[in-house]
Amino acid sequence: MSELHPKLKEILASPGDPEAVPVELQDPDEARAEWKGDMAAVDAPAPEMAEVRDMQLATDNGVLAARVYKPEGMSADAAPCLVYYHGGGFIRGDIETHDGICRVLAKKTPAIVISVAYRLAPEHRFPTAFDDAYAALEAIFEQASKLGIDPGRIAVGGDSAGGNLAAAVCLAARDREGPSIRAQLLIYPVTDLVGEPESKRLFSKGFLLDSMPFYISSYLGPDGDGRDPLASPLLAETLVDLPDAVVITAGFDPLRDEGNAYAKRLEDAGNGVAHLTYPDMIHGFVSLRGLLPEADQALEQVATDLADLLR
Repeated sequence: MSELHPKLKEILASPGDPEAVPVELQDPDEARAEWKGDMAAVDAPAPEMAEVRDMQLATDNGVLAARVYKPEGMSADAAPCLVYYHGGGFIRGDIETHDGICRVLAKKTPAIVISVAYRLAPEHRFPTAFDDAYAALEAIFEQASKLGIDPGRIAVGGDSAGGNLAAAVCLAARDREGPSIRAQLLIYPVTDLVGEPESKRLFSKGFLLDSMPFYISSYLGPDGDGRDPLASPLLAETLVDLPDAVVITAGFDPLRDEGNAYAKRLEDAGNGVAHLTYPDMIHGFVSLRGLLPEADQALEQVATDLADLLR
């Protein structure tokens, strides 16, 4: 096994706040406010855009907030697009927490990025977040011309829980004969809500993702089926005929093994896969743009690979 990155080793060895309240004991608003502050503290200045605007996306699942990022030099129409779903364990995260990531991806791909604010658990349990994610994609396809987007060059993507949603949206679009998705970007995705692979045993404590069981139980609730492929894409019967993928996994991530397994199953099913492994990194590292140069380097690499798929 590789060594943990020295900067991450230093961060993880730092004593935590003895008065910190575990997320399991916080109410949802407290958890979201705390995480928004934490994310802002580790972010870095992000690229300027030609246009950034918030919009209300009318969907078959209700009105959803979204933010559109248009980088400098983008053509006025028929541009490639990445529909992005933020991470946050299905219970936290929003457009603001992932603003920097979306700006980097928009500039480096380059593409119009539309970041979608899906509804969060525990107030809205599975499959609400998935339903919102899929409805948003459908609405963006319907408005592609108005948004200056080429409907033949739309990708979906996300990190962690957002990667789960992106993968599930691809499965549903295939099975429902829905919108044609050109590519999927999966950054350390959640792909299996019921499995217990070795990486979960090794890294579920002390590597900045200690509360995954709580996130899963909050998302599924007492009646949710974690074996549903729209909750656990790795458990889908087949992964044939899915969009080509760019996948990131990190060596010290509890989700490493399920991400690796999903990338391999995608490839074995005949889909194109660019699988980028970062053996000295932890879950969430691309959000640590203010601490790790590797964060932006990874985002630039996936943007390059995504651009190749969106040509």
